[in-house]
Amino acid sequence: MKKIVTILMRNAENIVVFIIFAIVLVDTALLFGVMSHNKEERREVIELEVEKQPETEVVEEQTDDRSKTIRDLNVYEMAQLEYISAIADYQKGFYTDLKEWYLDYKSIFTKYDLFIDKPETIYDYYTEKELDLLFRVVQAEVGDEYSFEQKCNVASIILNRIENGEFGDDSMLGVLTEDQFTTIANGRYLEVEVSEDTILACEFAFEIDDTTDGCLFFDSNGTLNYSFVRNDGAHNLYRLEEKK
Repeated sequence: MKKIVTILMRNAENIVVFIIFAIVLVDTALLFGVMSHNKEERREVIELEVEKQPETEVVEEQTDDRSKTIRDLNVYEMAQLEYISAIADYQKGFYTDLKEWYLDYKSIFTKYDLFIDKPETIYDYYTEKELDLLFRVVQAEVGDEYSFEQKCNVASIILNRIENGEFGDDSMLGVLTEDQFTTIANGRYLEVEVSEDTILACEFAFEIDDTTDGCLFFDSNGTLNYSFVRNDGAHNLYRLEEKK
């Protein structure tokens, strides 16, 4: 018994070191197990989140589509509002420059080209040859020294004649003949350089309004025997006498 105690006493230091080592080893094993368990739990959470991820993407995509729809609806409403406002301003005379108003009006269809239907234009009805003749006659009759509205008046009278049916064969070429327009008879229409204002005035007269209130004739010397309407500063404008 003493021998055993003596042996234990001699090896007490080694025994204590061994016990400490054993305790550390056990704690490490337990800690590793906990960490492994936590790691598995995190992996399960991550896998669960990955499984949920596609649903999250779908919801975001639907939200984007819904936002796009709302945005498009707002833009469409703005386009309609600007269009209606522009027409109202013209009808009520809320403008100081007719050309400037028309340019602003045309810009609506450029700005909202995906949200508003463009109206029919003169280019939808007449050939390039017919329009070239129209532009040249208007340019020859009303040079660039005159206003945009005065150009509109001449273009309106030409278009009114086409609609009237008593001036040729109801076509652009039928109306624009040498016995109806001096500038064609004397060849002046071939010498002019058509300006952007002239083209714009012809577009306006077709697309927006007849600025002459139905006139079918114009002259600069007051010799025509028709119902005089007014003088626009470049020409006298006339209507046919009403049949009794």
